[in-house]
This record gives sequence, structure tokens and C-alpha cells, in this order.
Amino acid sequence: MQGDGKGWLYAPSGVLDGPLPTHYEPVESPVRNPLYGQQANPTRKMYAHPVNSVNPSPPQEHGQVFPYVFTVSRLTEHHTAGAMSRTVSPLAELQPEMFVEVSPDLATEVGLTHLGWAHLVSGRAVIEARVLVTDRLTPLRVDGRIIHQVWLPYHFGFEGLVTGDSANDLFGISLDPNVLIQESKVGTCDVRPGRRPTGPALLDLVADYQRRAGIIPGQHAPAVTTDSEGKERGAS
Repeated sequence: MQGDGKGWLYAPSGVLDGPLPTHYEPVESPVRNPLYGQQANPTRKMYAHPVNSVNPSPPQEHGQVFPYVFTVSRLTEHHTAGAMSRTVSPLAELQPEMFVEVSPDLATEVGLTHLGWAHLVSGRAVIEARVLVTDRLTPLRVDGRIIHQVWLPYHFGFEGLVTGDSANDLFGISLDPNVLIQESKVGTCDVRPGRRPTGPALLDLVADYQRRAGIIPGQHAPAVTTDSEGKERGAS
């Protein structure tokens, strides 16, 4: 949107990733960029931090350790992050537990039970949630294979009349280069049936996924580019 009140297809100045709009995959994605070799936005804002590692994505070797896509948004019954509405009994009663929505196909694939428990693993943390099996989520066929998505609300935390694990624990930090909106409200994860481990076992589980994914804590995945044959040719 420009000063004349119109959106410009060609913006010669004012954006760091212009002047023309194009498609990049999110910094965490289970598929290659279908248009060209630049996988993710090379101008995205990243932060070096011991727990801000990023799950690998194609074309990197370990891109399938986290095969599922998660995305988050809000619930009508809770306000912003939920810290206020979790203390209001009528609202807390309407949405009393952290949950994850999954498709019937993914529930069958992973072994999830409706209203049972699942835990989700990223390269940073593990969270648990009640399972809501729903046909509102449909598996997608992308590049000749099935990609499953799951959805999480971001209102739960450790305080309030109702509590639950926080979806934010799954995130790394990757920001749009122009207005610094958090890109990582979508990311990749693994989904497993049952409740998450606790204590040292939880840390061991995250460390095992980091090892299998080739993640070095505090280092994030580069925006890898590929040549016309799909071979890596450098990083930006």
C-alpha cells in the first residue's frame, strides 16, 4: 500500500525485498520453492540466540525430520495471548484446554485419538495438547506428495483458571524484513501420540530431534539456493 492509497505491483523504493513481489517458502517448509532456486526470503530478519535454531527445510539433507506444518491463530473466546481471558471464568469455561486440530487422515497416520493427547516437537521445544479431529483441515497434495497441516490456538500458558502448553514454545524467530512481522507463526514439526515427557526426558527428546535434523543450537538454517537440477549451489 502506497501513499496514494493504492497497492503497487512495482515498488521501486520503500521495501527491502522489492521491487517486485515474488514467492518464497516460509523459513520452515516441507517442500522446495516450486518457482525457482531461492528457497526462503534472503532478506528476512533472523536473530542469533542459543534457542533460536530453525528446523531444516528442503533442499537440505535433513528436511524431513519435521514433516508436518503447524499454523496458529486466535479463538473468539480468548483475548490476545489469553493472559486476561484465562482468568475470566465464563471465557475459560468456553475454551478450557489447549488443543490441536488435525485431519482424520493425519490422526490415522500418526495414531491420534479424538479428545486424546498428542505432543508436537520442533527443534526448540515440545508441547502437548488435546486432539480435535476435524475435517476442517484437509491434507494438501504438493509436488506429488501429501502434506499434512495442524492448527493450534496461541492463548494458553501456565497461569490462569485454565492452563496449557504455549504454542509459542514451538517457534523460532524469523521476521518480515520490512515491518518485522513474525513469519514463524507457521513452521514445521513432528506430531506424536500421547502426552509429552517431562524433566530430563523432555530435554533428551528435543536433543534427539536436533541431532537427527543436524541442528546446532544457536545457528539457523541459511536460505539455500539450488541450480536448475535442484543441487545446492550456495546460501544467502
